[in-house]
Amino acid sequence: TIPNSLETDIYTPLPKPEAKEEIGIAPETITLLFGAIDGSEKRKGFFELVSAIKSCLNDDFFQKLLQDDKIRLVCFGRPSHELESIGIPFVTLGHLDSDEKIRRAYSAADMFLLPSLEDNLPNTILESMSCGTPIVAFDVGGLPDMVIDGVTGQLVPLSDTRKMGETIIDLIQKSDLRQSMGQEGRKRAEQEYPLSVQAGRYSALY
Repeated sequence: TIPNSLETDIYTPLPKPEAKEEIGIAPETITLLFGAIDGSEKRKGFFELVSAIKSCLNDDFFQKLLQDDKIRLVCFGRPSHELESIGIPFVTLGHLDSDEKIRRAYSAADMFLLPSLEDNLPNTILESMSCGTPIVAFDVGGLPDMVIDGVTGQLVPLSDTRKMGETIIDLIQKSDLRQSMGQEGRKRAEQEYPLSVQAGRYSALY
């Protein structure tokens, strides 16, 4: 198996406070990023994402962040309308048409949420890891090949939205763990996913 690759020299981490300010978010605000070409596509799991985020609203710590205006949902692509009605401040970045905009979005995020119910080796995970941002995703398809549970992010049992919500809240409260996961993700991206590594593996195969 030879995985996809990306330009790890372009998708590099930016300082999170700086990246947040560039998209109009205060540096100390917890930022949860997600995205898809079409948020209404069933296999992308946006119904499950809405359910997971709604479950966070039952947590006192999460409610305090909300009251203090210290949390944002950030989406690129075309979000489901239901996400906009959750009651959490919401920033839509739309279609990101340059590497620099994509890099800034991932760098600004404290975690990247991927609720896919089916997926193989999504570029969004590669981009997030390469930009030093930890991932919360369902344990499905090719995601366990990419996300090392507890090291570069957290994997949640498929469709367990309550567990995903609990995982989001847990990581929100553990800034040191988020930082170490981001660093490990970047390290893994540099080792496994550069274009040169992919090319070398194909050369060796042929």
